[in-house]
Amino acid sequence: MPIHLGLTRVLKLLKALGNPHLTGNFKAIHVAGTNGKGSICNYLSHILTASNITNGRFTSPHLLTRSDSIQINDIPIDPKVFQTFENQVIDTDRRFSIGCTEFELLTCVAFEVFKEKKVEVAIFEVGVGGRLDATNVLQSSNLLCTGVAKIGMDHQKLLGNTIEEIATQKLGIMKQGIPCVIDGTNVPSVLELARKRASELHSKLYEALIDSQTKYRFGLYGDFKTPLHGKYQQNNLSVALRLLDIARGQGFANITKDTIAKGLEETKWPGRLDEFDLRLPSGNSLPVLLDGAHNINAVTELIQYLDESYRVRHGGKHNSLIYVMAVKKDKNIKTLFKKLFKPNDNIIFTTFNENIEGMPWVRCTQPKLLKEEAAGTSNTIVLKPTLNDALDEAYNQHFKTGKDVVICGSLYLVSDVLRYHAANGGVISGYK
Repeated sequence: MPIHLGLTRVLKLLKALGNPHLTGNFKAIHVAGTNGKGSICNYLSHILTASNITNGRFTSPHLLTRSDSIQINDIPIDPKVFQTFENQVIDTDRRFSIGCTEFELLTCVAFEVFKEKKVEVAIFEVGVGGRLDATNVLQSSNLLCTGVAKIGMDHQKLLGNTIEEIATQKLGIMKQGIPCVIDGTNVPSVLELARKRASELHSKLYEALIDSQTKYRFGLYGDFKTPLHGKYQQNNLSVALRLLDIARGQGFANITKDTIAKGLEETKWPGRLDEFDLRLPSGNSLPVLLDGAHNINAVTELIQYLDESYRVRHGGKHNSLIYVMAVKKDKNIKTLFKKLFKPNDNIIFTTFNENIEGMPWVRCTQPKLLKEEAAGTSNTIVLKPTLNDALDEAYNQHFKTGKDVVICGSLYLVSDVLRYHAANGGVISGYK
């Protein structure tokens, strides 16, 4: 079932389930945005876990299996436990003929799990948009705070054709009297919309920024640096720490300077500027940079990391690379390619597995079309329809040319690559 935004169906199902989003004895943190919201949730859960505060985290899309979108203390729930809860939710949806979408069903499963597991804090990442997203059934009565990451152009068919229209939808998670933290690097028009919305709702708005030394202030408890790659992660961490400061002020006193430091030491984010040696079936390894750069904002951040760090460490700013890339349908791929590729880069276009659990509507752009759209950006473009063949080609090109490999274009491709790595005996850093 494709994406159909709205709260009517999910509210009916939650009522039939006994309203676990209201009766669960937890406080929630709700995070929206275009890029960075998953990272913010990741920082939050790791620091809460280090602070001995039982927490649940709901993010999407899933990494390896559908059940890992729901985690307790940074550990994915057992697939059998997930299946039990999902069956109950699906049976209830069918019994009352509600017709919820896959994401709405999954959201209800998360509420049920968090209630059953008696988490103290539940962290919810918005799926699409905010105002009409299934997670926006959260009420002021059980919200600690809301967070808004960097907002950019994405999902225009669903959310609007301007950044202001998109921001209006994402800012829809803000609630009456509930403090909100927004990434202060958002464009002025987005920040102004947030200020206006906060004033209407009588909600305190915090604009999170980093100082000139790229450190992060957490109340009076000191400065912290992100363990994750990419300058944008500095802003994400700034948002997360301000959200935690609010939580601490609302009774979660276990959050301290020491637990923040401990939580950050444990924080990993697979598939986001993730450098590792990819295991191959032959037993060989291929050094790769894996990143789910799937929209203009994410590609811009990837380019910055490549030019300021990765290329420099691997031969210089203008060092050419090998790209393995698959792209979801409906993306503005020509713009992505013009920004990302250089003439001497080697491009390998491939596909990801479209048989995605719980997301039957997701489709991959065919490599032939990608090549047509990339015409003129690179001198070397190869089509390898299967991921196995694409990675074999990348290994051969790497061995022949010495160029380093970047795999990007879709979070679904990231998942396939990580599954491939694990199937060949590789360990996924940060995945328990």
